Amino acid sequence: MSLIDLKKKTRIVLEKRALPQPPRCRVGLCIDISGSMHNEYQDGLVQATVDRLLAIAGTFDDNGEMEVWTFNQKYSTPPVAQAADFGNYVKKAILDNPNVNKWGGTNYAPVMNAVLDTYFRGERVVTSSGFLGMFKKTEQHAPRDTHIPALCLFITDGDNNDEAEAEKILREARQYRIYWQLVGIGTDTDFRFIKKMADDLPNAGFCHFPNLKISDEAIYEALLTTELCDWLRKL
Repeated sequence: MSLIDLKKKTRIVLEKRALPQPPRCRVGLCIDISGSMHNEYQDGLVQATVDRLLAIAGTFDDNGEMEVWTFNQKYSTPPVAQAADFGNYVKKAILDNPNVNKWGGTNYAPVMNAVLDTYFRGERVVTSSGFLGMFKKTEQHAPRDTHIPALCLFITDGDNNDEAEAEKILREARQYRIYWQLVGIGTDTDFRFIKKMADDLPNAGFCHFPNLKISDEAIYEALLTTELCDWLRKL
């Protein structure tokens, strides 16, 4: 299956939702890399998922790029995924990347903060001054193109250890033009927290897959929901 074929399948779902020409929208992927996700990475299921999501990015983003964050207790920022990465992004940019934190536990707040900083709040830069750099100063650098909405595809296979912090960030995000598509993978948890966030917030949705061995059509139907398309129409 080529990227062109997957983009056609994306378009079919959008046409069913009466949104054949979606507005320009940045697409970001936050994907769990905690210990329980190890097999999904090694078996190629995460790569297959990234390929499918690149088709969404190619449909919504004018340059076809997809920002990527991986997360466990912390978060990492691998290189941006592009069409040229189809079929080989995960090994090259994540698994073989020594700068990516791998395995461990699960926190949502750090990576959610990073998403908002990148798209809307601006990068936080800490500078040191004074004797031995004792004095720290944090500056917020405004990002470019804050007027462009963002779709964040947030994929996890487990509950987080920082519900209060994550909820605070998600509620703050209501002021920005961002939609969170919260995706639960697996059957070991009920995903109570992200279900609740999707129920409570107008700019968040939830879907669940027992595993990542799903058809292209199933993943696009689940991600490109009527609720998301209605949200995009109101922009």
